[in-house]
Amino acid sequence: MMVTDSSADELCIRSLVATYADAVNRYDAVLWADTWSIDGVWEVAGLTLEGREAVLDFWHKAMGGFEFALQLVYQGTVEVSGDHATGRWYLAETLRPEGADHDRSTIGCYMDHYIREDGAWRFARRAYRVLYSGEIPPGIYTPLPETS
Repeated sequence: MMVTDSSADELCIRSLVATYADAVNRYDAVLWADTWSIDGVWEVAGLTLEGREAVLDFWHKAMGGFEFALQLVYQGTVEVSGDHATGRWYLAETLRPEGADHDRSTIGCYMDHYIREDGAWRFARRAYRVLYSGEIPPGIYTPLPETS
């Protein structure tokens, strides 16, 4: 079913952004790849990757370098115009590089272009900008007590 109401489109795009983050957090490459359009472009780490396959290949390599990755998306904006839309999202990531004894904290911003492709909203372009990145000292976290 084709969605034409812009508020429904916005809700679908917000769900797309949430699905992307959920796929990162669960290392779900299939779900993550499906958030991208066939010709999607990802600007990340000083690179511009073009096409879903190139984007996914880089993602596999990047995620393989982390023992742990958690992406939390905060507020965002969405503007819809027909089958195209734009958005901006702020996020925080906690990352533990493979073999490291510390975590990294990153705060960033995604500037997005979306396209309706085969009836579903997908990323046509995502440009990631790091706003802050720093090391988290070991032992800063206190584990939650066990519950029965």
